[in-house]
Amino acid sequence: MPTPAPDIPYTLTQAAHPSPPHTQRQHTAQALLAPNLSVASPLTILHTHLITPTDPDPITTLQSHLDSHPNHHWIITLAYDLAHTIEPTVNPTHSTFPHIIAQRCSPSPLTNSTNQPHWSITPDQLTLTPKSHYTNIVRRALDYIAAGDIYQVNLAHPITVPFQGDAHALATHLFKCSNPQMGSFTCFDNDQSRHAVISLSPETFLTYDAPTRTLTTIPMKGTSPASTNPSDLYHNPKDRAELNMIIDLMRNDLARISIPSSVRVTNPRAVHTHHNSVHQATATIQSTLRDHLTLADILRATFPPGSITGAPKVRAMQIIHELEHQSTTPRAPYCGSTIALAPDGSFKSAVNIRTLHIQGTPSKYSPHAFESATLTYHTGAGIVADSDPEAEWNETLTKAQVLKSTLDLPLPNPQ
Repeated sequence: MPTPAPDIPYTLTQAAHPSPPHTQRQHTAQALLAPNLSVASPLTILHTHLITPTDPDPITTLQSHLDSHPNHHWIITLAYDLAHTIEPTVNPTHSTFPHIIAQRCSPSPLTNSTNQPHWSITPDQLTLTPKSHYTNIVRRALDYIAAGDIYQVNLAHPITVPFQGDAHALATHLFKCSNPQMGSFTCFDNDQSRHAVISLSPETFLTYDAPTRTLTTIPMKGTSPASTNPSDLYHNPKDRAELNMIIDLMRNDLARISIPSSVRVTNPRAVHTHHNSVHQATATIQSTLRDHLTLADILRATFPPGSITGAPKVRAMQIIHELEHQSTTPRAPYCGSTIALAPDGSFKSAVNIRTLHIQGTPSKYSPHAFESATLTYHTGAGIVADSDPEAEWNETLTKAQVLKSTLDLPLPNPQ
């Protein structure tokens, strides 16, 4: 279904500069940030650094790049698989996706392209994880909960479909259709493969206000179709318990880097509607960061986001690896984070849910186009003691309906 790229603000223009060893080959390219994620827009991307799974300490390497180029804006994409380097008891995945993509930027005037690039997908070749497979791993997770290993775990499964054409055009189409609160787009080359990450995320991971040293996290737990009454989600005891577990987890994470007694829940429960597709429940937790801590310190204490792991966090990540490891498609950017970092150290970051990852053969005609590629979209649900496997399967389909409404993909309706 060829689609022209509509005009959209928050366009970032990447400058063509020579690339030092072990980093991305540079091209003139564009990226996108949704208004709620952007700390300064538009921006010129001066350089893209790829920090790969072979790096023994990716977060230290990231901080060294930031320290070497102070007073710049940065766009930073973190893969979920970075979790292993923070918590070594979580087994590494077989993903070759970079652990960190760090793009150094500076302000520049907005430039509008007159090109009308196109993209296409092949809906009749869509691959969906079998329902029986997903409900089986949910039952195994319930066994772990019954045994006392965990209270909650987030389990996901991939949806894939062939893709061809310009990923930036696809991103602008999706941004226009879904108006994501924390959305982002980036594209880069790694060896002989090209990657594009399009996030339509509604969820905030962390924001940091440097002048006041205030950290804020807004975890999201509990989903229902927009056709239902939001009051039902607000009062649902299962979803309320699920969110309360993550509130406790995020309070503990923030306490590791915050002034004692500054961690507080400022809003224990709210329900928001996203793009007329789903209602979701959130909480808001704030704290005051201790002096002399860096972004690296913050990430080591809080990444990956607790809302997409479970509780206790480390054991939940171990079980995620065990139960999802049967899939041939690792999470990669899904359930990672995109960070927009300002020169004063303030930042906003998203949880990369509702996120598409495109990987394939680069096209020579555009820096964000593909001769052929696979588009992967993960969708998941939080499993707790009273979870019903069928209901959790339906929740994952509810969260994937954005693909049906924006791309006409033939996904089954939730029952």
